[in-house]
Amino acid sequence: RFRTVVTYAFGASGIIYVVITCFGFLTFGTACNGNILNNYSTNDVLATVCRVSIAVAIICTYPVAFVGTRDGVLDVVALPPEKQTSNNLNVISIILLTIVTLIAMSVTDLGLINAVGGGTLATAIVFVFPTLMYRQAVKRKNFEEEQWDEEEGDEEEEDLPTPAQKREVLFSTVLMWMGIAMGAIGVYMAITNVHHTSSL
Repeated sequence: RFRTVVTYAFGASGIIYVVITCFGFLTFGTACNGNILNNYSTNDVLATVCRVSIAVAIICTYPVAFVGTRDGVLDVVALPPEKQTSNNLNVISIILLTIVTLIAMSVTDLGLINAVGGGTLATAIVFVFPTLMYRQAVKRKNFEEEQWDEEEGDEEEEDLPTPAQKREVLFSTVLMWMGIAMGAIGVYMAITNVHHTSSL
């Protein structure tokens, strides 16, 4: 059931992204902005509704992402739990918010950020890490079953990966390398486009 839900969810999300991308490109062609909404007039009611909706989504989801970032920073600097007081957390939050705000104020090309971030971080999160974790989970499961059977004095071929598991590992590995290739192409094209634009 979980596999079915994940398949339908990712499939639906992929279709929605592809449809929106195609319509955006068919509408503006090579003049597409990094943020497609910037191509629409400020007098366009539907575009304005989309801008407001995105703003609301960012406002509501930003705290969740920021807390995760702050916790990651605390883990990196190995700050002891007893020092993670409210005052210290507030100071760290202000510092991180200042850094993020300064970066946001200095960056003008959202498309470059999306392309580089999507080609590196998103590729790793969506394609690389899940594949590696699944492969390791299959190996660990089979290893634990082999250990159990050895203790019980029973060695069966069922301890080996099933054909379905082998196919899933192979399929996920192919997807991983396809994702890495697409991410690398996206980063290369984004950097090349910026270099070409700056040289004009």
